[in-house]
Amino acid sequence: MNSTRTERQRAAHMEGVAAPISVAAVERPNALTREARRYAIGEVVSRAGVSAAWSKTWRIEISDQSATIHLDSTGKKRIVFPVDHAPNGTPHSIVSGKTSRAAWAYPPGANLRDSVPDFVLPFVGRSQTGGISPVFAASDRETIRFNFDLPAATLFTLARVEETVISERDSHGRFPASASIAVKEDFLHRPIVDEYGFALEQALQCLMPQWSAERKPLRVKLSHDVDVIGIPFSLRSTVGHTFQRRSPRATIQDFLSLVTKRKPVYLESLSQFAKLSTDHALDSAFYWKASAAGKNDSGYDLGNAKVTSTLCWLKERGFESGVHPGYETFHSQQKLRDEVDKLRQCIGNDELGGRQHYLRWLPETWRHWEACGLAYDSSVGFADRIGFRAGTCLPYRPWLWEENREANLLEIPLLVMDRTLAYYMKLSPQESFLRVLNCLERCRAVGGVFTMLWHNEALLDPVYGDLYSRLLKCLSGAARFDWRAKN
Repeated sequence: MNSTRTERQRAAHMEGVAAPISVAAVERPNALTREARRYAIGEVVSRAGVSAAWSKTWRIEISDQSATIHLDSTGKKRIVFPVDHAPNGTPHSIVSGKTSRAAWAYPPGANLRDSVPDFVLPFVGRSQTGGISPVFAASDRETIRFNFDLPAATLFTLARVEETVISERDSHGRFPASASIAVKEDFLHRPIVDEYGFALEQALQCLMPQWSAERKPLRVKLSHDVDVIGIPFSLRSTVGHTFQRRSPRATIQDFLSLVTKRKPVYLESLSQFAKLSTDHALDSAFYWKASAAGKNDSGYDLGNAKVTSTLCWLKERGFESGVHPGYETFHSQQKLRDEVDKLRQCIGNDELGGRQHYLRWLPETWRHWEACGLAYDSSVGFADRIGFRAGTCLPYRPWLWEENREANLLEIPLLVMDRTLAYYMKLSPQESFLRVLNCLERCRAVGGVFTMLWHNEALLDPVYGDLYSRLLKCLSGAARFDWRAKN
C-alpha cells in the first residue's frame, strides 16, 4: 500500500462497506451425499494421526442413521457417528443451525488443556442446557459412539458451505469474516477441524490401546504477492516513498532505475525477501501478476528486462514463482485462464500455484483454478481477520459440491496477511506479533502448516516496524512445507 493514511482509510472502507447480493446469485450446494460423508471421514481420520496404510484396511458403512468405521476384519471394533438430517435433505438449514460445544471424553494432556478446552461443532449443533456432552462415549468395550455428527461439521467447514448460503459481501465482492459463524461465535482463532483429530485419536486409543498417533511437526510456507514493482509502471508509488514512507532514498533509486541497471525498490525488495528466508533456513514463494492496468491492478509487464532477470535470479536460487491472478479474474474462468496462460509463458509450464488478488475468492474459484490446471490455491483466508477461515491449517483437497467429488487441486489455507494486521484489524506491531504467535502455536499443536503473506511493498511501510524480522526469528529453522510432495 502506498500511503499509510490513505490505505488505512481505504482498508476501513473495504472492511465497513457490505454490499448484499441476492441469494439467488449465490451458488447452492447439493445434498450431503454418502460420497461426501466418506470424504469428510477421511479428513478427520488424517488429522487423527492415522497412517494411510492402516486406514485403507478399514471398512466404512453409511446408512441414513449412522456412519460406522469398522477397524478390524471381524467388524467388532467400531466407531459410530450419528447422521444429522436437514428437513429437506440438504445442508441449507444445517448451515443456519446452532453451534454446539463438546467436552473431551477423557481429560487431555497438559499440552492441550488450554489450547483445546473443548470441541466446537458448527452447523450440526443442538440446544444445550445443563452443561455440554462429551464428544463421544463407549457403548461397550468394542464400540465408541460419537454424540455429534463430526463428519458433517468437517465437510461444511472445509468446503466453506456457509459462503454459498449467506449472501453478505463487502465492497470487493468478498465474504467477510464479520459475516462468518466463526467470528460471531468466537472460534476463528482455532483450527477446529484439525482439533477433531484429537477426539478421534482418543477414541481410537480406547479401542486400540497399543496404537499411537503419527504427528507431523510444524511446517512453514511463506509467500509474497508481487502487486507492484514501481517505476516505470507506478510513478505514484515512487513519489510516495518520500511523502508517505519517509524514504527519499527509495524515490531516488526508483528514478535512477530508469537510466541505470539498478532496479526499482519494490522489485529489489524481492531479493531482500529471498535473503531473509535463506538466513532463517526458510523459503519463500513469489506470486506474479499478468493483469492489465486498472483501478485495482498495477499492470506491470512481466516481459520487462529487470522483471525477467529477477525471475531468473529467484529460480536459480530455488525459490518458487507462482500466479497472482488480477482483480477482474474473480467469477471469470476465461479471464483467469488468459492470465494464467500469460504467466506460464514467463514463469514456465511446471506445476504452478498461487493466490487470488485482493483475496477475491469463493468456493467456485476452486473449480476455476482446477480447470486451468493449477496445482494449488492459497486464497482461503479472510482479508479482515487473521485465523482459520476453513477451520484448518492442514492443506487439503476441497470437496466440490456441484460435481460431488474431491477437487484435483490442493488448498493451502492462508492464516496471516500483513495488511490484515495493520490496516483491517488496526493492530500495533506488538499487538500483531502476539496475535500471530498465538496462531503459530495453534498450528504447532496440530502439526499444521503456518502460512503467512507479506507483500513486497510492506518492507518499506513504517506501519509494520520490525514485525516481519521478529516473526522470522520465531519461524527460523522450522520445517518447510513441500506442496509437491503433498506432505
